[in-house]
Amino acid sequence: VPPAKPSLVGLSRAELSDRLGGIGVPEKQRKMRAQQLWHWMYVRGAQTFADMTNVSKDMRAELEKHFTVDWPEVVTEQISNDGTRKWLLRLPGDGVGRAHEVECVYIPETDRGTLCVSSQVGCTLTCSFCHTGTQKLVRNLTAEEIVAQILVARDRLGDWPGATPPEGAFVPTDGGRFVSNIVMMGMGEPLYNFDNVKTALLIASDGDGLGLSK
Repeated sequence: VPPAKPSLVGLSRAELSDRLGGIGVPEKQRKMRAQQLWHWMYVRGAQTFADMTNVSKDMRAELEKHFTVDWPEVVTEQISNDGTRKWLLRLPGDGVGRAHEVECVYIPETDRGTLCVSSQVGCTLTCSFCHTGTQKLVRNLTAEEIVAQILVARDRLGDWPGATPPEGAFVPTDGGRFVSNIVMMGMGEPLYNFDNVKTALLIASDGDGLGLSK
């Protein structure tokens, strides 16, 4: 069941432009508006259209009427002595049935910060070393839901420009970013959800947004 208001997170620039056209944004403005949204979602970490202060009030109201930029809800956060953080995330629901949950883990090291991202709810494989293998596959995650895990992690770590890291958080010794690496080793088998994983990682590695190294 599609949500009443679809999310703009996880869309390519071309898809963003098409969505804007669908709500009546003139063609000459679409590229500029799409770039504004891209910047607010992936450089500034905006969680509402109201945060996007260089977008006109009328445009923000129109966006709010049709779309969302919601992130998953953090249900629980576990923090280890070595700075590792594990989040149980509840995905935005469709209003019908139970909202699904996945895990995302941040592992800090002296030279990098690795984020372990999920690609499916459950899994079809039964690897003996993996707890997810004891669960049935429910569904693939969308590109939106994969990218949103990165956004939540950066937010919880204070990894946006001007943000303050939480007390006791591991701080990179080189003054760099908290999240510098991504591994698709959370719940699910990423190669069984290749298209959505590919789309999400192209967004994550876009130099004008999240800017993670290819």
